[in-house]
Amino acid sequence: MEVSPENVVKLKGKVVAGGKVVKGKMAFIICNMRKFKSADIKGLQIHNQREKESHTNPDIDQNRAHLNYDLLHDQRVDYKSLINEHIEKNVETKRAIRKDAVRCCSFMVSASPEFFDGISPEREKAFFESNLSFLQERYGKENVMYASVHKDETTPHMHVGLVPITKEKKLSAKQIFNKVEMKQLQEAIGKHNEKFGLLRGEPSDKKYLEIHKFKLEKMKEEIKETEQKNKGLKHENKGLEQHNLDLKKTAFEAQAIDQIEVKEKGGLLTAKTVQMSKEDFAQVQSLAKAGEVFRKENKKLEKELADERSKTSELSKKNRILEARNKELELENRFLKRAINKFMDVFKEKKQEYLIMFGHLKARVLRQMNMKITDNHFENQNELKGAQHFLYEEEREKTARKKDRGSELER
Repeated sequence: MEVSPENVVKLKGKVVAGGKVVKGKMAFIICNMRKFKSADIKGLQIHNQREKESHTNPDIDQNRAHLNYDLLHDQRVDYKSLINEHIEKNVETKRAIRKDAVRCCSFMVSASPEFFDGISPEREKAFFESNLSFLQERYGKENVMYASVHKDETTPHMHVGLVPITKEKKLSAKQIFNKVEMKQLQEAIGKHNEKFGLLRGEPSDKKYLEIHKFKLEKMKEEIKETEQKNKGLKHENKGLEQHNLDLKKTAFEAQAIDQIEVKEKGGLLTAKTVQMSKEDFAQVQSLAKAGEVFRKENKKLEKELADERSKTSELSKKNRILEARNKELELENRFLKRAINKFMDVFKEKKQEYLIMFGHLKARVLRQMNMKITDNHFENQNELKGAQHFLYEEEREKTARKKDRGSELER
């Protein structure tokens, strides 16, 4: 069954998306948000703009990296400068902004993989552009710093960076993205994407994997900086060693003083003296002065050389520690990915059962709080089933207790 991409509709038991019918599957909109402080923004930039080849994210296909794009920028930008400049111009505060303040809230927007199967590039781009406009309208177009679309991973997705500035011109992610707003956002973005044939997304655990990806990118950056420092120190060491050799060579040449021709005079009744040419005497004086200078400088350089070797040793040790930690994070990342995939498979199978149990628990808590149990306390039919089951059990227990009391009275 083929339909126009502009007329995306939901059919019974099917979802039509981008002109293709996805049989037996429901496609969902996916949106989650992470907060970043100043120290994390560089790693975020490296990941989003693919500034370095990643060896920590197995989902990235380097051969498709050229398909990535940013809806706001035609070339790479400096996230930190962009964000700090925006904060400086738009935040009004009498106090200095805290170093650990959240400076960027990064949204990840995507959909179930089946949504992208067979969709045209134009329709896919329209999906990302539409959701970017939604976020800009909701939180201020001027506050959105980037909108990076990644097509080199398993499922296409978009990262949208937002500086959390309130209407009162305060920098406060906590004030803007409270629990109420996050719940309303999920509902609003779900409704916004109904035109694409998407349902409201389920909570995603992908953000936990992304945390490790950013940590690994940051770790790689630290290792690279350490290696650069090591190279610089080794270069300095070579320079000091060469200078030391030059001094030793000069000292060796100074031994030529032994070859100066001298004549002894005097003896017995008068003190012995030596006679040499004026040029040779001038050479002796020059070498004597230079020898003292060289001796002092040689000691100083030897100390500097020892200090630099010590620094190089410490940096090498730190580099080994960083590499070991990097391997740990890679293993942890792979484990988390497998665990989350397994959990999501089990959760899909048991979802209805869990919701019924949750509705049963809600009803029990409401009863213990002496509150009236009404439909508006439950979010879906499965939760209502659980509540009805609780009420049925409660009624059965009351009947049993009445029957027991009647039996006692008859005796």
